[in-house]
Amino acid sequence: MWTTLMLRKLLSKILSVLALQSILFGPHSCALRYGCPARPLIKPCVCQEITKGLDVSCEGARLEQLREALENFGQTGQIVWYLKMRKNQMLTFPSFLLDGLDIRHLVAHHCNITSIDDSAFIGLSDLLESLDLSQNGLHEIPSKGLEPLLSLISLNLNYNLIESIEANAFKGLISLLRLSIYGNKIKSIDGMAFNGIGGNLTRINLGGNLLPAIPSKPLQHLKSLQRLQIHENRISSVTVDELGSIGLAQSLDVLNLAINSLDELSENAFSNFQALNSLDLEGNHISKIHINAFKGIEESLEWLKLGENRLDAIPSESLRNLTKLRQLDLRGNNISVIHNNALKEFGNNLKFIYLQKNNIELIESEALDNLHSLEWFYIQSNKLKTLSYHTFKPLFNSLSVLDAHDNPFVCDCQITWFREWMIKGRGSVVVSLPKETKCQSPTSLYKTPISEIPYEVLSCTNTGSLSCLPSFPAMVSLFISLMIVIIV
Repeated sequence: MWTTLMLRKLLSKILSVLALQSILFGPHSCALRYGCPARPLIKPCVCQEITKGLDVSCEGARLEQLREALENFGQTGQIVWYLKMRKNQMLTFPSFLLDGLDIRHLVAHHCNITSIDDSAFIGLSDLLESLDLSQNGLHEIPSKGLEPLLSLISLNLNYNLIESIEANAFKGLISLLRLSIYGNKIKSIDGMAFNGIGGNLTRINLGGNLLPAIPSKPLQHLKSLQRLQIHENRISSVTVDELGSIGLAQSLDVLNLAINSLDELSENAFSNFQALNSLDLEGNHISKIHINAFKGIEESLEWLKLGENRLDAIPSESLRNLTKLRQLDLRGNNISVIHNNALKEFGNNLKFIYLQKNNIELIESEALDNLHSLEWFYIQSNKLKTLSYHTFKPLFNSLSVLDAHDNPFVCDCQITWFREWMIKGRGSVVVSLPKETKCQSPTSLYKTPISEIPYEVLSCTNTGSLSCLPSFPAMVSLFISLMIVIIV
């Protein structure tokens, strides 16, 4: 009986190989071509041809099914450019599962993987370029299993259960450029954690963890790092001492510290990062910024996010020397007034300003005078009752987006110029959400979109001053009326 079963298995294997040969080889047996094996041989996987090889997906399979399907792929000799495994019950990523395969990009999502055998990727040493093990149950970095991957460029360990990163955790990954460990439970990182990782690493994402401080010591040897993301942690302070030991100061381009527990920015906090181009500090508790907080990055910083903090004014003195600043994001703070000198020094480069969701009641008359490069201005969801024509006139030649909806506008003749912008446009100006930009008062116009108010309804009864000038159509109408009176 046992001999009969063995003969049947052997015969089945021979038939599988012959079937694959008939699919993959033409009349000349040495002429290999890209092509997917017959579906019955690779169930439950599916396969499609792409330019560089095969794109293979295996979902909801048992480990035994995966072994058989992947073994059949291995016998074809084809390059598997993508192998995507999803929702396969594996627990341990076993040795030899990928034996004989030429895989370049491997994804294993939602497979309940808690460990990886030391020899799981041994045959892919010079082949595998990216590995995605996110959304599994790993409790530690699978260092031994990863060590043979000398050609690995990208490693994704997001959404696992990793609590710490031990010394030499990434030893052997000499080609690694991108590392992401977002959404774990990391509280500590050994000072030698990144030793042996190679000198080419350019991006690290440590966001969504439980780090209490910036891991300066582990990062100090990463001389090529350009992007560091440590957002959504528990970091409570940023000082020159805490950042000073990081050896990546000359190369770092992007630093993300959003959604931490920072309440102030101290003097010279970023002074070592002379190449820093983008700094994200939104979603903290920042209420104080030292006048010299940004010293050292005046000639490099272009993108600054300070939204969702506790600032009660635009931090003008701290920002004054950021001569290359292109975007300033201050949304969701407690700012009530935009003062005349708040943005005085930013005319040459500042193109995008975000001030929505503050408590702004007043934009002083000369506050926007020097912003001759401004293209996007977001002031929605504030407490503005009017928009002065004279205040916004300096922006007419540059502004392309002005969003002012969700403000309690008093719709009298001071708003006439804004209504005309919304209806006709002026130069390149596009007012966002015209149907949502509505009147709060008078009662007769409550919740009426400003763009839909008949011109003749607007009047100067609420102001009675020369600042409420008639628009061009009104002036023409007035001139014609006067001429008729004179003639009569």
